[in-house]
Amino acid sequence: MRASASEATSLLSALEIQATVDWLAAQQKPSGEIAWMTGGKMDPWDHVHSAMALMAFGRVDAALRAFAFMVDTQEDDGGWAAERRGGKVTRITQESNHVAYIATGVWHAHCYTRDVSFLRSTWPTVERAVELVLSMQLPSGAIAWAHKNGDVWKAPLLTGCSSIYGSLVCAIRIAERLGMERPHWRKARERLARVLRHPGTVFTDTDLPEKPGRFSMDWYYPVLGGAIRDEAGRKRLLDTALTSAFIQEGVGCRCVKDKPWYTIAETCELVLALDAAGLTERARQVLSWTRWLRTDSGAYWTGATHPAHEIFPEGEQTTWTAAAVLIATDAVQRQSATSGFFRSLGDEHDGARRIDVPARSNYEDVVPAAE
Repeated sequence: MRASASEATSLLSALEIQATVDWLAAQQKPSGEIAWMTGGKMDPWDHVHSAMALMAFGRVDAALRAFAFMVDTQEDDGGWAAERRGGKVTRITQESNHVAYIATGVWHAHCYTRDVSFLRSTWPTVERAVELVLSMQLPSGAIAWAHKNGDVWKAPLLTGCSSIYGSLVCAIRIAERLGMERPHWRKARERLARVLRHPGTVFTDTDLPEKPGRFSMDWYYPVLGGAIRDEAGRKRLLDTALTSAFIQEGVGCRCVKDKPWYTIAETCELVLALDAAGLTERARQVLSWTRWLRTDSGAYWTGATHPAHEIFPEGEQTTWTAAAVLIATDAVQRQSATSGFFRSLGDEHDGARRIDVPARSNYEDVVPAAE
């Protein structure tokens, strides 16, 4: 299947946003689960990310059902299986960044609703998840990637640890909003920050920016997660060697440097990192490149090759891809109570301070819930 590159470079209109939100909401199952696609697998990180996109654009009930699903399916040790299909666990491994992301989603929801009762009801879930993740912290300060049946896979991943850093920021803010003291969470976050800022040889194939690693996420995620910001973040994102390895102007961001495969999710996460580092005009420009993989339904193809413009994986339109577009759009348009969410992760000392946006969303007028 061949993708057609669009000449349009503008951001989404209100009607286009509504179409994508409608498409994403329609993928949710009655249980609250949001799988990758019809008949596809579900993983906890992408499920929560989709719930965040729905929340950002006023689909509160749908988002809350997604969080209720997470509460209902949490395992006794505080984690979630890495994969489910048809309501059944199909991969029992628990990945640390998956488990931690519930804190990001819950705090994001609170930034929209300002409902402290929601924080209280989800606190036991968040607390158990965070404690499990911190039990996997290594002497270096990095977090082990995963565990299975109690056996920890000790190789830490730079992208995963960067995501966990942002989740710990959110978890600490949740605790503070509820009047809880969790000093060991702060210490764990500080240890993780140090290794993300000075990784040395802790992570495999990720000695950035000295040389590009294979995965683009290892380039921008330390900025996106909040561990590296300000001038250091801008320097990292503008490094010529890294941009030339991963960016094709007018097309998007590669998933890996050695393949001509450009994905919407990586492109949109890079948008969030650019915006968080203060490179907002560049962020808006990069976001505009995603139109070439937009469908008439408002969904997005996961990715495509360039210059061949072959859809890959063929026929794949994923929920987390649409969610990535919506969350990036929310950030750069600066119209909602969640648009400053990822920018705020870099402020390590603000506690539960309100982020620098209106208290309620302005999208409710233009993105009504589906009848």
